[in-house]
Amino acid sequence: MKRSRRNHNAVNAASLARWIVMTAFLALAGLSYVYLTLQLYHLGERRKAVENALGNLRTQNNEARVRIEALTSLPALQRQLKEGYLKMVPISEAHIVRLTRSDEDAIQPVVNPSAAR
Repeated sequence: MKRSRRNHNAVNAASLARWIVMTAFLALAGLSYVYLTLQLYHLGERRKAVENALGNLRTQNNEARVRIEALTSLPALQRQLKEGYLKMVPISEAHIVRLTRSDEDAIQPVVNPSAAR
């Protein structure tokens, strides 16, 4: 009697294909997880750098605001005027317009009578 040895080494193709697909899916899922984790890390570093830059800009902005306030304060302007850094002339009375209220609550300009000359 002859026996067929062919049947003893048979491989189930459907089972093999299913395992290959499952292995490929798990490998792809693992690689995707690693890629997304690295992206999250790099974006976190970038966000931290942008936040640090924003903090530095806010600090510079506050320093500039304090300096502007110091340079435009009344004592600073008076000091610059005394030193001759600023050239200012007084406003003549002819160039001043005063506003008064009438009975209708409308603002009416009153021209200086001496300026009409």
